[in-house]
Amino acid sequence: MIESSMMQLKVTLKDVKPDTWRRVVVPTSIRYDQLHAIIQVLFGWTNSHLHSFSPVDDPTTEYGIVMQDLDVGDKMLDESENFAYPDLEKGDVTYIYDFGASWTHQIELEKMITMKAFLQAKHHQLPVVLAGKGPERIEATGDRGGAFDPQKINGLFGEFAGSWDEAY
Repeated sequence: MIESSMMQLKVTLKDVKPDTWRRVVVPTSIRYDQLHAIIQVLFGWTNSHLHSFSPVDDPTTEYGIVMQDLDVGDKMLDESENFAYPDLEKGDVTYIYDFGASWTHQIELEKMITMKAFLQAKHHQLPVVLAGKGPERIEATGDRGGAFDPQKINGLFGEFAGSWDEAY
């Protein structure tokens, strides 16, 4: 029996028109810092701002970058030491990028995927974006940026394969 080792996630950028979302497959072993890097690529963000993750059912729990010498994130759990799957298994997770602009994303675990199903779909890498809707956003203005381009996104994922710890 082949166990499910991948998650199909739907990441929705909240409070924007037109509706903007991305569907992506990631391993269940993904940490929050790696998920942050993936979301940056999915939405064309530039990794220029702070961010955090919080389970919707437990908003007092917060994952992010802990910089103790700068007194930043002292109450946060270290995103590089925590996995997303246990929280996603319980419900949605909120990702906020840029605390000034508060770009809020809802992360939903849509379904689990087995290796067999992954291979039958002829996917060749993890992560892989499957679908999406809505344009990228320009961080400084909120204006619409480039159109959703799954080939470009998967090309970037392919370049980063094996180096997510170093990507961001």
